[in-house]
Order: sequence, then C-alpha cells, then structure tokens
Amino acid sequence: MADQAEKLREMVKEKAKDKKKSRVIAFTSGKGGVGKTNIVANVAYLLSTIGKKVIVFDADLGLANIDILLGLKPKHTLIDVIKKGKKMKDIMLKVNDNFHVIPAGSGVEEMANISEPAFSKIKNDLQEIIKDTDILLIDTGAGISKKVTSFIKSSEEVVVVTTPEPTSMADAYAVIKIASSNYKRENINIFVNMARNQEEAETTYNNLNKICKKFLNKEFKNGGYSLIDKNLSLAVKQQKAIAELYPNSNFTISMKKFINTMFKENLKVRENPIARFFASLFGGS
Repeated sequence: MADQAEKLREMVKEKAKDKKKSRVIAFTSGKGGVGKTNIVANVAYLLSTIGKKVIVFDADLGLANIDILLGLKPKHTLIDVIKKGKKMKDIMLKVNDNFHVIPAGSGVEEMANISEPAFSKIKNDLQEIIKDTDILLIDTGAGISKKVTSFIKSSEEVVVVTTPEPTSMADAYAVIKIASSNYKRENINIFVNMARNQEEAETTYNNLNKICKKFLNKEFKNGGYSLIDKNLSLAVKQQKAIAELYPNSNFTISMKKFINTMFKENLKVRENPIARFFASLFGGS
C-alpha cells in the first residue's frame, strides 16, 4: 500500500510538471538601434542567476547578433535546422547552466528571405524545445515585416522597446498598433531605453501611452526604463553581459527593476545615487 501511495504521488508530480507552462515573451521595436538585444541578453542572464531556465531565440533573421554580443561561437545556426535537418537543441549555445541561446546567423540571405514552410518549421520546433524551459525570450528584428509580426503574434507577452527620440516613438506606436489591433495582444509593455534621466523616461512613456489611448482607445503597461550607461559599450567590447561585468551599473539596476516588475521577483537593487546624478547631468554614467 505504501508503494502504491508513493507511485501515486510521483504520478501527481509528473502531471504537475507537464502542466507547467513556459512564458513566451517577444522583445520588439519599431526602429533599429534602440538597444533591444542588450536588454534581452541581460534580462536572460539575470533570470538565469536566480535559477530560471531561460532560452533566448534570436529572431532577427539574417541580421542576428546576440551570439556576438555574448562572445559565443556557433558551429551551427538556424540555417542548419532548415536545410540540414539539425534539431533546434543541437544548435543551442550555452551561456551558463540555465541560459542558452538559439543563434539565427548573421549575413545569411536565405534567412533574411525565409520561406513560409521554413518559418513554420522554426515555430513548431520552438514549441517542442520550450517544454523544458521556464522562459523563452524572443529577440525579434526591428520594424513591422511579416517575420517580425509573426513572432509577436505567437507570443503571449510583448515588450516594445523605444528611446525618447520622436522617430523611435513613432515606430514603436506602429508596432503597438499592429500587435494590439491586428493580433489582439493585450499584454504589451512599453520599455524606454537610453533616457538621459527618469523625467525624460517617464515623459516618453506618458506621451506614447497618450497616443495609444487617443487612437487605439487603449493604455499599455509601463515596463520601466534605463538610462544611458557608458559601461554598456565597455561590456559590449568585452562580449559579456553588463549585468555580469558591472552588477551595480545603472543599466543593470534597470534590468533588475524590470525583472522584479515583470516576473514578480525580488532581485536586490543597490541604487547608485551619485551615478544617477551624473547621468542626469551628462547623459551617461
């Protein structure tokens, strides 16, 4: 009888595991050069340090670069999955035990002009691979091409990254409009990157949200903001996550706050008021 009870408990545990649902979050932007990939890489790294199993899928097909950003050297990419029958798990790159990257390959014309059947295969393979992970972060390309919007459509949560520049905000609105109106995505977060200070970040969010309310009759969540941080370029040159090299930098603090809000975590945040003060004066840290 005791053995049967133990087996029953194990079966319940296994069923509970099967019911566990991975979070799928697309990070996107209307305009390139807004720092989206750095955000994705550092959010993934910080989540991995608290025991979350995270996969980053580099969905900037044809112009992918998160592997370069993190100093990874892929032997295979998505082109090998599509053309050579490789499994998605075979091309994954390990950053640490909890953080893996699926590289798309950069400068590959076939990926930039991917066919519909190949695109469907990628999405189906992703569905299989996320069964063993907690969080899948999709780093989409910029803009509103079908490649980008298809990944937005497939994600339950969307983070739209913008900067305070008017062109970036206008393009961010275009993405939000498509995600909300065409694909009925409701769980959209607006993240303001490269702000000079908190006031500029809040003004950017408020202005963009005001436009959404006026023309879409909807308001969207404030995902947070990050200030311009000179340490970021240093981390990029060293091909490491800034959260690993500069754990108390302004950018890392912003990523921790984002995670605490988005994922209901409790990462310790050690504020750096002096750095914030000079950031507000000189637009850096």
